[in-house]
Order: sequence, then structure tokens, then C-alpha cells
Amino acid sequence: MAINPATAQGVLNRLRASLIVDSNSALNVTSDFLSTEGIKIAPTGDTTKMIDTMTGMVGSQEAKQQIKITVNLNRAQNLANEWLKQVKKNSYLGQVRIISDSPVQDDRTVLNCFITQQPQEDLNGTMAKWSVELTGYEIINSDLWSLS
Repeated sequence: MAINPATAQGVLNRLRASLIVDSNSALNVTSDFLSTEGIKIAPTGDTTKMIDTMTGMVGSQEAKQQIKITVNLNRAQNLANEWLKQVKKNSYLGQVRIISDSPVQDDRTVLNCFITQQPQEDLNGTMAKWSVELTGYEIINSDLWSLS
């Protein structure tokens, strides 16, 4: 296969990324409520556990993977305060959907999501970022769920 320098490289839209909280639309986050750091998604753990045998390795695929989401809100807007109220009331969010900054990437659904950390704040008039961390899990290796 030859390399083609004319292959379109695509476009990222920094204003497209958003987070939808199915159980509470008041917590939905779009780009106009984010600091420049936006939304960070960090899967943790392996997608497949590799198990040693005497002469090789066997793969044991995981059915789910923990996902940590950092939402970098603008704390000068009311939405950050809505998230703080949610922490005080109930840290459980349920299902959330993440819309990527790439128009070719599918939305990601994170299940059983909780607010797991609220941010440190510097109250000196110089920090707008308010980073809240969410943790849930995503179904992976979906073929495992087919019993045939």
C-alpha cells in the first residue's frame, strides 16, 4: 500500500464536545460552559487480561472498563454551582453520554456514573476552571455478551 500525502486529515471542532446527563438535564454541559481544557476521558484498567501459560499467553477479555471523566467547567457561570449542589444532594448521576470534538467519532455512553471528586478552588479572582471528576464504566468487547 502506498502512502498518499493527499489523504484528508479531518477536522476537530473544539466547540462540539459536550456531556449529557440523562437523569438531570440541568447538569448538561456544552462548550459555552467549559474552560479551555474541555472534557477529558481516561479509561483505566486493561481491556484484556493476559494470563501466562507454560508456553504462551491466554487472553481473557474484560466485559467493562472503568472510565474517569474530568469536566472542566467555568466556575464564573451558574452551571458549576449546579454541579456543586448535585454533589451536596446526591453524587449519583446514572448514565451519561459524551459527545466528542471529532465529528467522525461515535458518542460514548458511560453507565452507573457518580461524581467522585469535586475540585480545589482558589478564591483569588484568577482561576475560572472548576474541574469535577466523574467515574462510571463503559461496556467493551461487546461480542462477549453474545452467548452463541
